[in-house]
Amino acid sequence: MHFMLYICILFLYLKFNVSFFYTFIGIRKGKKMKTYISIIGVLICLAVISTIPIMAQSHNSANTSVGANIVKALTLTQTAPLHFGSMSIPTAAVSVSLTTSNARISSSPSNITLLSQAPVSENATYTVAGSNDATYAITLPANGAVTISNGTKSMDIVDFVAHTASAGTDGSAGHLNAEGSDSFTVGATLKLENDQPFGNYTGTFGITVNYN
Repeated sequence: MHFMLYICILFLYLKFNVSFFYTFIGIRKGKKMKTYISIIGVLICLAVISTIPIMAQSHNSANTSVGANIVKALTLTQTAPLHFGSMSIPTAAVSVSLTTSNARISSSPSNITLLSQAPVSENATYTVAGSNDATYAITLPANGAVTISNGTKSMDIVDFVAHTASAGTDGSAGHLNAEGSDSFTVGATLKLENDQPFGNYTGTFGITVNYN
């Protein structure tokens, strides 16, 4: 690089001191020779100059930032259990759905009476705590996974549904607020057989929450 630059400088010098150059190399002065010398000098200078940006770019560097974020552990706390309330013995197979707003709906009102006496219906309710402004997903039980029983008699619970306070609609997605908290309710559907035996039916089910 430096050698070529020195040659370029020499040719530029000789271009403006042609007589000295002719005497130095022992050639008679002439217009053609002067033109040749000028052309060669310009080409060499252009070749040297064209390499300068490339050589400069080969030494460029950049500093890139890097980081990581450790989120708080996500915790789930049940604040109320799920209960379908009191009802009569059905006179046919029937379903009783409990919405996420604690409304009971019978698939066949003429075959069962939904009573207001205790124990009354109640949504399962939960609070979620974790890192502020994070999103999370709720995993509900699959159909066929949950039953409640009274001795040898049982009933299936299907079609679990959640309703988060952050979303304001039924669904499995939630969003923790600026304080890192949210809440949701859970409803489901109870399946009763014809002439389902009376009694207090109980059971359990699991729910999980995970960060997205």
